[in-house]
Amino acid sequence: MHFFQPSILSFGLLATSSLVAGHSAIIAATGDQGGAGSAIGVDPNTPRDGTRRNPFQQDATRFRGNAADSCGETLAGGDNDIEAGTQQVMAQNGNTLPQVSPGGSIQMTVHQVNADGAGPYTCMIDATGTGTNWVPIQVTTNIEGSARGRNRETNTQDLPLTAAIPADMQCTGTVAGQQNVCMVRCQNPARAGPFGGCVPVQMAAPANNTGNAANAGNAANAGNAANAGNAANAGNAANAGNIENNGNAANAGNGNAVANAGNLNAGNAANTVNTGNSPTNAATNGNRNGNANAVANPNNNNRSAKQTADGALVTDDDEEEEVGLTQRLRRWIPASARK
Repeated sequence: MHFFQPSILSFGLLATSSLVAGHSAIIAATGDQGGAGSAIGVDPNTPRDGTRRNPFQQDATRFRGNAADSCGETLAGGDNDIEAGTQQVMAQNGNTLPQVSPGGSIQMTVHQVNADGAGPYTCMIDATGTGTNWVPIQVTTNIEGSARGRNRETNTQDLPLTAAIPADMQCTGTVAGQQNVCMVRCQNPARAGPFGGCVPVQMAAPANNTGNAANAGNAANAGNAANAGNAANAGNAANAGNIENNGNAANAGNGNAVANAGNLNAGNAANTVNTGNSPTNAATNGNRNGNANAVANPNNNNRSAKQTADGALVTDDDEEEEVGLTQRLRRWIPASARK
């Protein structure tokens, strides 16, 4: 009878056939235009205060196996599926994705499980969102670590990692019902890895378009300001006309005032009996009032306004009319009443 004897080789093959645990996870991400997300495959219920394989490494991504060239694998879920993984990210973050713009950035939080989950990290982007067409992008905020991605001092810590979105970037992918999706992949150089993750992002409205819209609004406002200015000018023209009309009204008023003054004197002269004034006094008063207006400043040749005895303003033309009126009235007054 022969018994199966396990060998060192068989144990080695069994070990290499199992999935090696991941040692870091991108647990949060946001874009320069807002939104929120994480790497696909991340489970927010995973404890973050230990380093062992179970449970602390279950949702950490390693770029090995069948999905090494796309978005890697996790202990808990196997190969990261981009469609299902993106849906899960959105469900965990209020049905949104990190919103980025050309020339913007994506800010990530990397949870380092143990020593070989450290930096430095490199990042790349796929405009199609499929994880098959990677283009390197610049890392502007990196994580410290050795050339092999090791740093024990930062075990179990949450560390910032930021990558720049190229200025000419256009996201063309449609993933999980979302358009304008890109995929960002970041990884460290660990021998057991690489470790890191894939973060789906969405291109927001370009900043340049927003600025142009604002400028268009300003142009419209400028036009309104011009219209307001025209309205003001129209108002000024009306005011100028009013000033001229006021002048005419003053002249007409002065003429009427003089005429009324003359009529009043004539009336006084005619109604001397009723007023109780003697005919002589009535005529004298009427003549004095009329003459005071008629002969004031007789040598003044300009057409400036002058004040009458009763306070009315008259011009030289008004004085001439008043003199003529006084002379006509005198013909109606008896000679015995005139001095």
